[in-house]
Amino acid sequence: QQYSSFNNNVRSRCVLLNNMFNPATETDPDFDMEIREDVREEVSKFGTLLHIYVDKTSQGLVYLKFENLNEATLTINNLNGRWFAKNQILANYCDENVYNQQFQL
Repeated sequence: QQYSSFNNNVRSRCVLLNNMFNPATETDPDFDMEIREDVREEVSKFGTLLHIYVDKTSQGLVYLKFENLNEATLTINNLNGRWFAKNQILANYCDENVYNQQFQL
């Protein structure tokens, strides 16, 4: 069965944060680096982050990979529905095979 990396119910140690930013309203060309550091700092409370990618050409996607499933679950439970820079975060699991393929991990 194929799963979309953007919206699935398969639990994994990979997380996709949606709606983290709006590229149309960002003025700093390096805004993705600032978001990367903010997210890295926030999710460090929930576990060991192995990989992070801010897709600055998307409508606010941030990809995260943790050391284990419990850390990913804690992150989703704590960030889903929260507000970040006037945007409400949507946090979901991301299929690990799709994630690894996308980032050649």
